[in-house]
Amino acid sequence: MESVPAALVRAVAWLECLVHVRNVLKAVRALLAMPERLPSELRELERAVRAVEKAALQTSKRHDQEVETLRAEVNALRDELRERLLQYHLQLGRLAETTNGGAGGQLGSRVATSIDTPAAPPGPAAVSGVSPQQAVVAAGAGEWLQLTACPACGTAERTVVCEWNKLVLLDTAPDEEAARYDYAVCHGCGILYATRRPCGARYRYLVDNFEDVIDKDARNPLLNPHPLTDEDRERYRRLVARGVFVSDHEPVSSLSSVLRDRMENAGHVDLLGSLLNPRGARVLEVRPRAGTILEGLRRLYGAEVHAMPIWESQQFIIQELYGIPSASLIDFDRFSIPFDRPFDLIVANHMFNHAVRLDGFLHSVRTALKPGGHLYLYNEIDDSEFLDGGQSMIATMNPLHLQASDRPSLVRALGGAGFEPVFVKGRHKRNLCLVKKIEQPRWTPMPDEERSRRVTAYCRARDRAVLRAPDRVRPRFAGVWPATVARAVATGVARFDDKGELRIVKVEAT
Repeated sequence: MESVPAALVRAVAWLECLVHVRNVLKAVRALLAMPERLPSELRELERAVRAVEKAALQTSKRHDQEVETLRAEVNALRDELRERLLQYHLQLGRLAETTNGGAGGQLGSRVATSIDTPAAPPGPAAVSGVSPQQAVVAAGAGEWLQLTACPACGTAERTVVCEWNKLVLLDTAPDEEAARYDYAVCHGCGILYATRRPCGARYRYLVDNFEDVIDKDARNPLLNPHPLTDEDRERYRRLVARGVFVSDHEPVSSLSSVLRDRMENAGHVDLLGSLLNPRGARVLEVRPRAGTILEGLRRLYGAEVHAMPIWESQQFIIQELYGIPSASLIDFDRFSIPFDRPFDLIVANHMFNHAVRLDGFLHSVRTALKPGGHLYLYNEIDDSEFLDGGQSMIATMNPLHLQASDRPSLVRALGGAGFEPVFVKGRHKRNLCLVKKIEQPRWTPMPDEERSRRVTAYCRARDRAVLRAPDRVRPRFAGVWPATVARAVATGVARFDDKGELRIVKVEAT
C-alpha cells in the first residue's frame, strides 16, 4: 500500500495534466471559432480607419482655411506696412525739409534718401538777361489755344495724362505759364495732344529761341534760328563752297553737317523711289534741313522740287548748296502752302508733332496734293521713347512738341484727315509714314481695351518723369509730389527698398 505522500504527488500530477489539457482544448476551440469573429473585428477596424480618414480630411480643410486666412492677413499687413512706411517717409521728409533747409537726395534708380515733399515752387523762371515781366511780353502774353476736341480726328472724349512740357525742367522758360500744356490721350484715334497750347507771337518766340526753350546748341548753321547777317552769309558760302563730300584727309573748312544730313536721309530717298514712281514728279518738302531728300529725288528721278524750311539759315544753305528754291518759311501756327500748282508728293519732317493747328496743317497738305497724291511724314515721335521707361516723358515733350503717337494712332489720325496708309514703319524710336490722299476720311476708333492700356501707360510715364526730376527743379512739383509718390508705389512704378529708399522700378522689355 502506497504511502500518503506518494498518492498526493500522483494526484497533483494528474490535476496539472488536466489543466494543461483544458487549456489546449480552450485554445483549439478559440482557433475553431476565429472565422466567426474575424469579420466583425475587421469591420470594427475598417470603421476606425474611416473615422481617422474623416478626421484627417476635416483637419486638412481647417488647415487650408487657416493658411488662406493667414495669407490674406499677411497681404493686408504688407499693404498696411507699405502705406505706413510711405506715410512715415513723407512725414520725415517734411521734418527734414524744416530742419535741414530742404536738402535733397541723389537721383537715378534711387529717387531720394528720404521722400521729402518739395518746397513751394518759386516764381516764374526768366530767360537769360530778361526779367520775367519782359519775357512775358516778348513771348506774347495771353496767346493760348484751349482745345475742346482732338485736333486730328475731332473726338471730344479724352484723358489728361501729363500737365507739363520740358520747360518745367529748365530755367529758361519765358514765364510760369509756358510749362503747362495738359497733354491728353484722345479716346478716338489715340494720339497724345496738348489741350492747352501756345499760338501767335508766343509760339513764334519759342521757335526763334529754341536753343533756350529746348536746351539745344544752335551753333550748327542748319539749326540757327536767328536772322542772318552779312557776315553769316559770307561764312556759310565759304563752308558750302566745297560741296557735300569733303573727305577728312583734306585740311579744309566745310559744313560737315550737310554730309551728316545726307547720310541720315539717304534711306528716305531709297524708300520713296522704291514705293512710288517719282520720275518727273512735282515734290515739296516741308521743314528740310539741308535739302537732302529733295536733291536725291531730283538727281535720281528728275523730280521738280521745292522747299519750305523753318529758318533763314536753312533757306540760304539749301539755295547755295543745291540751288533749290524756297518760296517762304514755315508758319507753324497759321500753316499754308504758297504754291498754285498741286504736288504729286509732299514730304514733311517732324511736322505732325509740331503743328499748332494740326487739323489746318493736314487740310492744307491734302488740298495741295493732286488726286491720289502722297504725303510722307518722317522723324515723328513714337511714344515708346518714354512709355517703355527709357526716357522722361516730360523731357521728351519739349514746348514745341504738341502731339505724339504710336504707329496705330498715327494711322488712325491720318485716316480721319483723308489719307490711307501705304507704308508705316518705326525707325530709331521715330515713325515714318507714307499715305495716299483718298476722297473721303476713313478710319476706325481705337478699341476700349487699347485706350485703357495707353492711358495707364501714359500715367505711369508721367509719374516716372516727376520722380526723376532733378533736385534743383523738384520744388516745382511740390503740389503733386506726395500723391505722385503714393500712386507710383501703388501701381508698381516705384518701390521702397530694404533701407526705406524709393527706387523707380525698371520696365521689363517687351
